[in-house]
Amino acid sequence: MASFAITADVRDVNQKTSEIRQTRRVPGIVYGKTQEPISLTCDSSEFLRLHRKAGESNIINLKVGKVDLEVLVHQTQKHPVSWEFTHVDFYAITRGEKLQTKIHFNFIGEAAAVKEGAIIEESLREIEVKCLPRDLVDHFDVDISVLNAAGDAIRVSDLGIDTEKYELITGEDTLIAAATLPRAEVAADDEVEGEEAVEGEETKEGEEGEVSSEES
Repeated sequence: MASFAITADVRDVNQKTSEIRQTRRVPGIVYGKTQEPISLTCDSSEFLRLHRKAGESNIINLKVGKVDLEVLVHQTQKHPVSWEFTHVDFYAITRGEKLQTKIHFNFIGEAAAVKEGAIIEESLREIEVKCLPRDLVDHFDVDISVLNAAGDAIRVSDLGIDTEKYELITGEDTLIAAATLPRAEVAADDEVEGEEAVEGEETKEGEEGEVSSEES
């Protein structure tokens, strides 16, 4: 697993959040089961690069003031317009203690269903698990080549994740990806079925009318 690191400053309690962001820094906090909370700030650009590479499932070496910690990005907040990070929570891990985090999916392979006119809809991009720090991985692979026809689907239970290492917080029946027909085709099929149903009813009514006439 790759190594990641970032340096932060202990936050001045008298400095307003708006002032911190004007200096292109991100306010945040680090805490853990055995770690007292420390308010901090880190460089906005540096954290952006870090988050793109490390995500939330890689251990990060965080130096804040004179303290060195192993942490995970636990939660982030973004500006609704600029999408810049406005706050970050780091969680200080304890070796040997299970932690809860999200691990991204890496979709691989080619689905045969696409050649038949289906589209692949990805319903889930990450999974939430609880595991030991040493068992953390960058991602879990999802092989979509098993999707051979429209209607085929992949669920969490199909991935074969080692549940002795990873306690699944996300349900095993949760849908990850599925091969579906384009909506236009589905609508066309429904329309054809509807027309066939109407024609069938008209034919039935016509036959019943003929029988009634003969009887009279």
